[in-house]
Amino acid sequence: MPLFSHHRSIGRALILAVALAAAGCSHDPKPQERVTGDGGSKLLHLSSKQVTVDLDDAQRAALTTMQDRRFATQDVPTVLTSCASALQGMDFQPVTTDREIMIVEGEQDKVVGTRWREAIRALLKARGVPLSGRPDHQSIKALVTVRTDQAGIMVRARFTLTVWDTNGDSRTETMIDQGLYDDFFSAVTAATTPQPR
Repeated sequence: MPLFSHHRSIGRALILAVALAAAGCSHDPKPQERVTGDGGSKLLHLSSKQVTVDLDDAQRAALTTMQDRRFATQDVPTVLTSCASALQGMDFQPVTTDREIMIVEGEQDKVVGTRWREAIRALLKARGVPLSGRPDHQSIKALVTVRTDQAGIMVRARFTLTVWDTNGDSRTETMIDQGLYDDFFSAVTAATTPQPR
């Protein structure tokens, strides 16, 4: 067998082995998880992987009980301003308000990993030591919608959390945290309540 053909056969066998190993390492996502960007496998990590977690029926029902509040007023500008102030008071930055479509949005970013530990991990990975991803930083996005009806103003809030790990992979899910929603609406109520003179 010519030397060139021999090397080509070895190359094909190697590619096939890597592909089979990668397929063996992969696993189906959980039913509520949508992989919106597949980075490969632990063996063959091609790029970052993005996962979005959808709510199940029980989680949607729980969210419904905490994300809506009604305010007995028709003063939309005040409610929008109060929602923006509430998010700013919760360390969301920037906060933007679209008064035409009555939406307030905010973002809160923070580092969740320890920098010196991550530096050591980066050095180990650079030397070829395989390491699983650890949470590195996160972003909470707030979406607040305001609508009016005959009974007043309905405010609906939704907080979404995205966590990135040290491999650049991310996981996004809707936050179902009664305390978080209560804190937001308490701040909105305080901002919309007239102060005694």
